[in-house]
Amino acid sequence: MLLNRFVYALSLTIGLILIVSGSQAADKVHSIKKCQDATGHWHYGDTAAEECTRSKITVITEQGTTKKVIAAPPTQEELNAQEARRGAVAEEKKQAEEQARRDALLLTTYGVESDIVYVRDRKIAQIESLIKASAETLKSLQGALTRMEAQAADESKGRKEGADKSTAKNIEQTRAQMTRHEAAIAAKRKEQEELRQQYAKELERYRELKKGQLATSSSPAKKP
Repeated sequence: MLLNRFVYALSLTIGLILIVSGSQAADKVHSIKKCQDATGHWHYGDTAAEECTRSKITVITEQGTTKKVIAAPPTQEELNAQEARRGAVAEEKKQAEEQARRDALLLTTYGVESDIVYVRDRKIAQIESLIKASAETLKSLQGALTRMEAQAADESKGRKEGADKSTAKNIEQTRAQMTRHEAAIAAKRKEQEELRQQYAKELERYRELKKGQLATSSSPAKKP
């Protein structure tokens, strides 16, 4: 009795396998692929035509009903666009991470808003002291240049070759020194302005972050 049941179950399993296999084979036989090439011509066959390697392929039955559609592979232009989008997303993520890092550093560096103002004013004052030192040196050089130019004028009186060569060289060197100090002062003034702009942005961002923290802490806690 047990043997008969085993034989029956085995026969049933084999029958099901044969039915499924036959169905799959019939599906392969009766499936037809069609595609349209770049020139607009249609191609039919069991496999996609070589001319349609870049086209959409439709799998149909012998009765003409659509079974499935195989999308066309992306064009080079589409691939480039996808790569550009991936690059843009990666760049946005990188910028967001960098902004989060700067925000965290800003909040840990300064306890209160006045700390930012203090650091800003101290740095600007340090640069101002350097500017004043260069300005004093420039004033001294200007005085020396005036005296040397007067000396050169006296030396030139009654002389065809003009002022003494050493005097002329000293004048040239003094003017070069003055030019360097003037450039240094201009650079320091620019640095001061950049610091003002930098700390204005940091102060604004700090206020935004603190406001966000306050809003989060004052929000009612959700009930479990």
